[in-house]
Amino acid sequence: MTSVKRIIVLLIAVLAVAVGSRVLCAATYPVIDGEYKLRASLDSSVTTAMKTELWAHVWRPVTNGTYPLVVFLHGNHATCGRFDPALGIRLDDRVDYTTTGKCPFGYEAVPSHLGYAYLARPLAAYGYVVVSINANRGVNCAAGESSDSGLNLRRGRLVLRHLQKLAQWNAKGGAPSSLGFQLTGLLDFSQVGLMGHSRGGEGMRAAVAQYHDPGSPWPERIGPVTFRSLFEIGPVDGMTSRTLNPVGLVWTVLLPGCDGDVSDLEGIRPFDRILQDATEAESLSKSTFQVFGANHNFYNTEWQISDSMGCLGQKPIFPQLRGSASQRRTALRTLIPFFRSNLGSIPKPSLAQRFDPSYPIPAPLASETTYARGFTQTPRPSENYVIDDFDQPTGTSSRQVANESSGLSRYRHGRASANQDPIQRAAAVGWKHANGFLQVNAAPAGQGVDVGAYGTLEFRIMLRCFGKLCTSLPDPTGDVDFSIALADANDTLSQPITLKAHAVVTRPGGVFGSGYSAYNEVFQTVRIPLEAFTEADLSHLRGARFTFDRQQKSSIYLANVRLTKTAAGETVFASAIPAKCGTGSAARAEAQSEAPPGSNEIVAIRRMVGVPAVEIEITSTRPFPVGGALPALVIGAKTFTVSRFPSGSTDRLVFTIENSAFEALEQGAEMSVRVGGAGVWRFGPLDKAITH
Repeated sequence: MTSVKRIIVLLIAVLAVAVGSRVLCAATYPVIDGEYKLRASLDSSVTTAMKTELWAHVWRPVTNGTYPLVVFLHGNHATCGRFDPALGIRLDDRVDYTTTGKCPFGYEAVPSHLGYAYLARPLAAYGYVVVSINANRGVNCAAGESSDSGLNLRRGRLVLRHLQKLAQWNAKGGAPSSLGFQLTGLLDFSQVGLMGHSRGGEGMRAAVAQYHDPGSPWPERIGPVTFRSLFEIGPVDGMTSRTLNPVGLVWTVLLPGCDGDVSDLEGIRPFDRILQDATEAESLSKSTFQVFGANHNFYNTEWQISDSMGCLGQKPIFPQLRGSASQRRTALRTLIPFFRSNLGSIPKPSLAQRFDPSYPIPAPLASETTYARGFTQTPRPSENYVIDDFDQPTGTSSRQVANESSGLSRYRHGRASANQDPIQRAAAVGWKHANGFLQVNAAPAGQGVDVGAYGTLEFRIMLRCFGKLCTSLPDPTGDVDFSIALADANDTLSQPITLKAHAVVTRPGGVFGSGYSAYNEVFQTVRIPLEAFTEADLSHLRGARFTFDRQQKSSIYLANVRLTKTAAGETVFASAIPAKCGTGSAARAEAQSEAPPGSNEIVAIRRMVGVPAVEIEITSTRPFPVGGALPALVIGAKTFTVSRFPSGSTDRLVFTIENSAFEALEQGAEMSVRVGGAGVWRFGPLDKAITH
């Protein structure tokens, strides 16, 4: 055979392998789907407060076999809706189904669980069984409890109750005929993934925690379950008496940058906490994925009115009605690769690179909007060498060694922004003239540590919002830049590299509502290969120096400076990254023009019979949104969040306040209500004299 022929044969073989690999990676399973809805009952394993029901939709490959199971759970939303012909959408503005299982004439039960069909069907086509739960009856819009204000522990128990029933049908058959097929032998309970949206996110963390609790009844009821991964979308955090962390899971959170419901992006907080968790036995990645311009509601296609009235510092990728195809694609191109990367007998880890900020965003995903990412391959101490978490007094590193700084207008250790979990510490660093520096040290002067076993310098950074930074157009190559070098035992520095060569750090984005606006300061992770620091002596490392020489002035939070054994990607960032953000002032003007009017009234302040508490009932011509955020009654400097809808209508709320707390309130204190980023309802001064 001639050399030319050999080359041709080789090329044909390579092409055949490539084509074959592409076919193997394609979604090839035909999919069928069906629904089960069992009779509502007072199920003590979920709650004794009211009836609940097991209602879900199932998507599965047609071919019989055993497949990984993925369970979806939606968030808090009104349970009854009516079609509005003028708008061409369904208006979800009543909650009757929650307590009665029925909706008024002209209304239908809101099928929130079907709002993820655009994710479920293609995921099933890759060889997964997807079950999407409806939590309307007895959960959505029901009155909160003192230890479970958002009913997310109840949501977790509802998920476990579904798993109990699914395990029964998997082992013995007997699935209801409405489903249209049997599940016998179909479900692999050693490969279970979860997705939770809004309160469903914390609800899924609650399900995992309650299954694993010491003495939990659920392992006996369900059988062995291995929860492997959890994908959360715009979740809430802190609505239960428990701190719920994604321990033992591959985990990511998608944060809608223009979320008008969970407007403080509190879904970042589990990531803050998990970075400090040393209990995991395996290396399980955790990541955050902020999507600029996305709202909260349109990740569910059944929720047809935008929760966000306007964006600050970012261009919305959604209209006000009917949903957003672009926004749905940001979920499709993250959720499906997420589960395919970690769930199943043959996972594809390379698909997880889109969550690692040292790798580029794939072009189809990058074409939709811009993103900010946080990442750790594992928080395990054996895989990381912490230089400084800024958890010591200012000037001292986590290694109990003095840091060094010069030419800075500000350097202080403390809590990071209000968006972060209270456990998260950071260094506030500011400069008004170029060339100041901060060097965080692992060893005293003249000494060094051998870090040759590590491959990557990793740190988190947040650009603080002030002045023109909040209103000017963003720089697609990043809104801050400085130099980074490694220092050896003699304080000899490696060749410096620039931040922009390895990361795009964006300024904050935010939301605007009626009388309300806020920028969300959220940390991003920067990961730089140690080999990028030429002339660095890794056998005698003293510290990492951040020199602020590329901008005359700026202000940042710096956090979690560490070395990790996980290799970083080699990526050049400052090139083809389109600017997708609008100016804050333009977004604000748009939002102001659409701020809805409202007339607000205090209906009654009354003492409860047999309970040492007071109820304050309020009403408004502007209905209170039903979403992930808890309604908050603010009286003076005090905030109260235990509330309920007294009837099926969403134009009235009743807040419950303990007697002692009510008596401590100041007569004449101003009263208002906030619900996430929806704006403010003002009710004037508190008049205790009308209490009866």
